[in-house]
Amino acid sequence: MFMLLELFNQFGNYGPIILNFISMYLLWNKNNLFFYYTIGLFCDIILNLILKGIIQQPRPTDDPKTLNLALTHGKHFLFNNGIPYDIFGMPSGHSQNVLFSTVFVFLSLRRKNILYVYLFISLLIISQRVVYNYHTLLQVIVGSIIGALFGYFVYYLARQKIKGSITEKLDDFGPI
Repeated sequence: MFMLLELFNQFGNYGPIILNFISMYLLWNKNNLFFYYTIGLFCDIILNLILKGIIQQPRPTDDPKTLNLALTHGKHFLFNNGIPYDIFGMPSGHSQNVLFSTVFVFLSLRRKNILYVYLFISLLIISQRVVYNYHTLLQVIVGSIIGALFGYFVYYLARQKIKGSITEKLDDFGPI
């Protein structure tokens, strides 16, 4: 039982990275979509950091004294088990990241079996964030909505670029 809980915890922590690599693998031969996915992924991470800095809602497990001390010294990252993490939890970066990938990959490939796998993995990751008290339910819901909307937006930009680049070849009147 302990092994399953540890696997659940590790998968929740590192699941977005796994999903990102799977997404890159699936989009590898679709140059334009691969490019927009990778750029969109970095923009999604930056958007999350900006929103956390604006909203500044703490994580549910943070000690108020430690939080205030960090804020007075201008620190936005603390170390937990040697790994830096943002002291703010709204919106959840894991939730935002996995829903960005889920929506973008589904819209790109239009394969329901991939959608079901992505949704299952995303729900595992999101539930781990709440069960282990890294985020509140509201923080993961808001992160999921932002990630899904941003995934749709980046896909929309990619489709506009694809539509704009398709032109008919002019006839060169050469032999067939």
